[in-house]
Amino acid sequence: MLRKLIPVVVFALLFTAVVQVQMAEASVRDDIVTSAKKQIGVPYKYGGTTPSGFDCSGFINYVLKEFGISVPRTAAQMYNQGTAVSKANLQKGDLVFFRTVSSGASHAGIYVGNNQFIHASSSKGVMISSINDPYYWGPRYLGAKRILPEEKAEVQATAEKKAEPARVLGEGEYHDVLPTHWAFGEIKELSVSSMIAGLGDNQFGPNDKLTRAQIAALITRATGLETDSGLNGFRDVPENHWAARAIAATDRAGYFSYIEGDTFNPNEPVTREEIAVLFTKAFNLPVEETVSASFNDVDDQSWAFAEIHALQASGIVQGFEDGTYRPTNHVTRAEFAKILHTALN
Repeated sequence: MLRKLIPVVVFALLFTAVVQVQMAEASVRDDIVTSAKKQIGVPYKYGGTTPSGFDCSGFINYVLKEFGISVPRTAAQMYNQGTAVSKANLQKGDLVFFRTVSSGASHAGIYVGNNQFIHASSSKGVMISSINDPYYWGPRYLGAKRILPEEKAEVQATAEKKAEPARVLGEGEYHDVLPTHWAFGEIKELSVSSMIAGLGDNQFGPNDKLTRAQIAALITRATGLETDSGLNGFRDVPENHWAARAIAATDRAGYFSYIEGDTFNPNEPVTREEIAVLFTKAFNLPVEETVSASFNDVDDQSWAFAEIHALQASGIVQGFEDGTYRPTNHVTRAEFAKILHTALN
């Protein structure tokens, strides 16, 4: 009799354990949705990461942080994380992604059930919308990612990191830019003067790339261009795009005149050769067409040859230790801060 009971008892214990795990996971998902709904009505703010104002990814980061879940700062980066989930298998707490201004993920929200998601809308702030909305979100739906089960290791790492004593930060300082960082001083000064901002949670993301839209906004702020209108000549930059006014201003000023056609590609990462052209125009640097090569990887056939030389001749860039400029590399946030600080001073 005892032998017959043992398998039954083992099965019962295993079944109970599985049910408890599933219930715990479901509870966390419900709690995430409940926490997210508390922010309904918070206004939209580009770069916002607090209840005073959120952008879409800032909102998601704020909600998930409460549960020890760490995700990247932008929607595009988030879309590269987690496990893909079909629309038919969505669960509460899954992240849903949409194409709004480009072919990639440019907007994201948290699935709350019943084919609805909560997100920070650029027009109405934090709100709940249908993923199948036939007029806007439905046609722009890109996909979904499940981050909760797969993030256990990262949650543990985050918890361990929080247990470590954090460095006391001064004004304009960030945890991921140490005082020994080669651009520490420039990043600090530009942050103190509100010329640039971090990514939230006292992080700067020094190695992150910058998009054309972000560059347009930063250069507009640095040069004091008028941003009275979002009207522009690019079909992929609607007037309600968060950077429409900055893009329109820099386009009117001729900074992006090298772009051909009517497509701006606002989410396209900017290269170092583009930066040379943009800064030459924005800061009126003298350009000489007949000059010798300044860097061993930039010859006179390069479309930005003269501008790269102008940037070097003005003392704004010196290149890398190996004598290169690396023109096709995407500019990082730290590199941009260094270049901008030098140009302004």
